[in-house]
Amino acid sequence: MINDFNSWYKTQPLFTRTYVSVLVLFGIIGKFKPSYLWYIMFDANKILSLQIHRLFTHFFFSGTLSFSFILHLLFIIFCIKNCEIMFEGSNYADFYYMILYFFITGDIMSWLFDYGFLSSAFCFALIYVWCKRKPFETVRFYFGFQFKSEYFPWVLIGFHAITDQDIVQDLIGLGIAHSYLLLKDFLPVTHSIALLETPQFFKNFVNKHIVKYAPFARNRFNQQFQQPQRQNFFQGQGIRLG
Repeated sequence: MINDFNSWYKTQPLFTRTYVSVLVLFGIIGKFKPSYLWYIMFDANKILSLQIHRLFTHFFFSGTLSFSFILHLLFIIFCIKNCEIMFEGSNYADFYYMILYFFITGDIMSWLFDYGFLSSAFCFALIYVWCKRKPFETVRFYFGFQFKSEYFPWVLIGFHAITDQDIVQDLIGLGIAHSYLLLKDFLPVTHSIALLETPQFFKNFVNKHIVKYAPFARNRFNQQFQQPQRQNFFQGQGIRLG
């Protein structure tokens, strides 16, 4: 079983397995040392006191270790993995630049809405980007409910509302992701304004220091000049969730 888990873990995209690993770590800390969570939550006053880590760590806590937390991890893996795979290859740096944008705008939202942790909004933003760019995938939700991925964000909001969960974070994530797509995809086409173009130095950094730790991304990055890439934007595949 351990070998199977190790094999599965190593096949996960780099950011996905790193993010989930930190979630588990903070989940364990929250379970046995809940007072320590105060040191990672968003606090504007502490950030002004140069506790810079709070700008990022509040995205990496999604609950304490429990059975429901483990189930929630499966959903988080679904959200991040599908989005990350979509970027892996020659545009892998764009994924990390998008993550940086989510962190910055998420910090602003945490300050405005007084949220100590914003991991749910972060994951919703990732799934929203994937659904908008891959709208024809088939998602199988709980109880065998099946629909196209373009409707998934709205189904998720409705599900959270019915089950009395926090939909404010969903809406925050939606706003963050929608602003990203507006600046990244829409404005360059309609107004020739590229405000979120990934800087070359950032691409160089990712390609030199991060891609080597992401085998799937590295293979696609190396193969991009060896054979032409064919894209079929209308061919979807079934993806089971829950």
